Amino acid sequence: MPRIYHKCHFCGGKVLERRIIVDYRWGDELIAVIKNVPAGVCQICGEQYFKAEIVKEMEKLVHSKEKPKKTIHVPLRELTVV
Repeated sequence: MPRIYHKCHFCGGKVLERRIIVDYRWGDELIAVIKNVPAGVCQICGEQYFKAEIVKEMEKLVHSKEKPKKTIHVPLRELTVV
């Protein structure tokens, strides 16, 4: 059964469910890339919305002891503009 989403909070556009890739961040140390995540995506501005049950599943997944399918190297850069 498809999930129902309200209109976009920012532009009023129609929000439809899509499968997306999420860069999940937890604090300063944990970054996980999660594929195939169901999310509501605004068809006008691209804003993404997640249902509570999906967020809970992402949290369980990134904090699990299960070995990730793949590990990638991510360079860290710091902006030094004053």
